[in-house]
Amino acid sequence: MNQLKLWIVIITLSVTIGSSFIAIKIVLDSIPPLFAFSIRFMITGGILIFVSYIFDKKNQEIKEIKFWRNTLVIGAILIVGGHGLIAWGTQYLSAGIASLLNSMIPIWVVLFMFLIFRSKITNPAKMGLALGFGGMIILVGPSIGGQGLSLIGVASLLTSSMLWALGSIYSGRSFLPQNFLLSAGMVTLVGGALLIIPSVIIGEFDKLSSYSNINLDLLISYIFLIFIGTVVPFAEFYWLLKVSTPPVANTFAYIAPIVAVFLGWAILDESVTYLTIIATPLLLFYWELP
Repeated sequence: MNQLKLWIVIITLSVTIGSSFIAIKIVLDSIPPLFAFSIRFMITGGILIFVSYIFDKKNQEIKEIKFWRNTLVIGAILIVGGHGLIAWGTQYLSAGIASLLNSMIPIWVVLFMFLIFRSKITNPAKMGLALGFGGMIILVGPSIGGQGLSLIGVASLLTSSMLWALGSIYSGRSFLPQNFLLSAGMVTLVGGALLIIPSVIIGEFDKLSSYSNINLDLLISYIFLIFIGTVVPFAEFYWLLKVSTPPVANTFAYIAPIVAVFLGWAILDESVTYLTIIATPLLLFYWELP
């Protein structure tokens, strides 16, 4: 494995995901969250499946029922649970804080792989886990007393990071097509379709008429979110799962918050509190490539 290539993919993945939190905040100001994400992922899935066909017209994996069955499970965990809760929780948080809470993903991956597969936790990883949880407590501590961050937002993002970790571990167990573009496309397409269900249940379709703030900023942000914030990173993420391991593939979560915090401050005028400054290095302290 070319380490330089791995680093390039991880860095670009981190930048695209970090910047996607800014686009998410802008989009959610004008479109109901689950509906917005449902359309986002269905379009992404269609694009990725189409591109996979262009590069490999002879691939017949898309016709295998077992892959679609596995995709239902992964799509429910990774997209409906992981991203659906991001959409819901980010309504109540700044883009930077949401991304920082999302940086818990690698920590959950290490813990879940230990609990499920008894994977060894190295001493540096243990230190990283301790500092990561310490940073999370510093960041969300004021919320416990009813002040500071929104408890709904914090709970949504933390649960989202856990479900993303589980979904990425499951995705990496060879339950999907070998073609990483097809895998990413199937998961996002099915997950986006599944998101319609909770969107209808909570009445988002009835509220669509009240969301009339359609402008150029919204259109640019939504297009950016779909192509740069979803199509590119999901293709890269599933490539990483194919050539490496879930902990390596989720390394982006250590770098993306730095991008999100900076862009949230620069573009959305989000404040950066002293708690954020203290918690950030703790949450991002430990990350490595094997």
